Amino acid sequence: MRVLFVVQRYGVGVVGGAEKYVADLATGLAAEGHDVSVLTSCATSYQDWGDVCAPGTEVVEGVTVHRLAVTAARDNDRFLPLHARAVDVRATPLWPVAQARWSRLMGPDLDGAEEALARLVPAADVTVFVGYHYAHTMRHVRTAAAFGPVVVVPTAHPEGALHVGVVRQMFEHADRVVCLAPEEGELVSGLFDVGDLVRVAPCPVAPRPQPTPAAVASVARQFGVEPGRYVVVVGRVDPAKGSDDAVRFMRHYQRYVDPDLRLVVVGPGADDEAADGAGDGVVFTGFVSDDERDALVAGAAVLLQPSYMESFSLALVEGWLFGRPALVQGACPVLAGHVRRSGGGLSYTDYPTFEAALTTLLARPELADRLAGLGREYALREFSWPAASQAFLRAVGELAPAGAGGARGSDHG
Repeated sequence: MRVLFVVQRYGVGVVGGAEKYVADLATGLAAEGHDVSVLTSCATSYQDWGDVCAPGTEVVEGVTVHRLAVTAARDNDRFLPLHARAVDVRATPLWPVAQARWSRLMGPDLDGAEEALARLVPAADVTVFVGYHYAHTMRHVRTAAAFGPVVVVPTAHPEGALHVGVVRQMFEHADRVVCLAPEEGELVSGLFDVGDLVRVAPCPVAPRPQPTPAAVASVARQFGVEPGRYVVVVGRVDPAKGSDDAVRFMRHYQRYVDPDLRLVVVGPGADDEAADGAGDGVVFTGFVSDDERDALVAGAAVLLQPSYMESFSLALVEGWLFGRPALVQGACPVLAGHVRRSGGGLSYTDYPTFEAALTTLLARPELADRLAGLGREYALREFSWPAASQAFLRAVGELAPAGAGGARGSDHG
C-alpha cells in the first residue's frame, strides 16, 4: 500500500505522542515493504514552529520525508490571546475569519502545502492527517480530499479546541476517522456525527528492554529515591496532564499516611514554581534519557497516570510493559477504559479514592503484581506491532484501490 502521512513534525529528537505514532507506523510499514512517505514541517519545536531542518526530500529509515518551510515562526504575543478566546467554550464563538486566523497561527503553516498535496496525494492510495488541532490538518484536509482518499487520525480528547467551528470541516471532508481508543471514537462520533466513518486502531507500542536491577538502583540513587518506595509519573508537567493533582494528592498522602513515600515526576516542563516544591517528597527530574526514564518506571511501586486529557496514553502502556500496576485518573474516559478492559490497575477521581487505591496497591503486593501482570498481557495483546499495524491497515485499506492493500512484493495487508 502507498501511504502518505501528514504530520506537524517528524524526525530524530522530536518528542510528542502524535509524532511518535507516525514515526513508529511509518518506519514499521516501510520495513514490511509498503511505500510510505511523510509530508511535514522543517520545525522541531511546537512552541514557535521555527524552521530548524532544511526544506527538501530525504529518505529516513525507508520513509520518504518531504519537508516544507514554515511561512513564519509563530508570534505567541498574537497567538496566545486569540487561542485563549477561541477555546473558551463559555464565550461567544469566534467569527469565521477569526477562526481561520486562529487555525493558521496554531501552526505549522506550511509554505507551498497546497501545491505539495496536489503532487503527493494522487501518488498515494491513502493520505493520513494526524493531529486534529494543527494548521496542516485544519487547513488542508479539504485540499487533499480533492485528489484522493483522506484519513484523519484526530488524537482527540475533551478540550476547548475541539469545539472551535473550523475543526468540523476536517471531519466533513474525511473519508475515514481512525481513533486510538474506543472512548476517543465515542467522543468524536458524538460531537461530529461521524460514527459510520470511525474505526479504532491503537498506537503500536514495542516492548523496551527490561532495565537491570543495577540500572534501576543506579538511577534511583541519582535522584535520591529508593526502588519500590516511590510513585512515578511520566509526561509533560502541565495542569491538563494532572501534574498539579498528582503533586497535591501525594503531599496529602505523605502527610496523612506514609511520610517516606516519594513522587517522581519524569518529563519536561517543570517550571520554577513546581521545582520549588522539589525536596518536599517530590522529585522533578526534567528531561532524562530513555534509559533513565525506563529505569525509573521499572523501579517504581506504582505508575501514576493523572492526566485528564488522553487519546491513548503511551506512558500507561509502557508502564504495564515494565510490569508496574497503574493508578489512573478515572475522570479521563480513555484511561478508565484501558484499566477496565485490562484489569491492570485502579482508578481514582478525588483524594479519598486516590488514598484508598494507592494504599491498597502498596499494602497488598500480591494484588499489585497480579494487576501489573494483567496490564502487561493487555499491552502485549492489543498494542503489539502485528495487532496495531493490522488494525490500521484494515481501517485505511477499505479506502484504497483494489489490489493496493498489500506491501510491495507480498500478499498481506
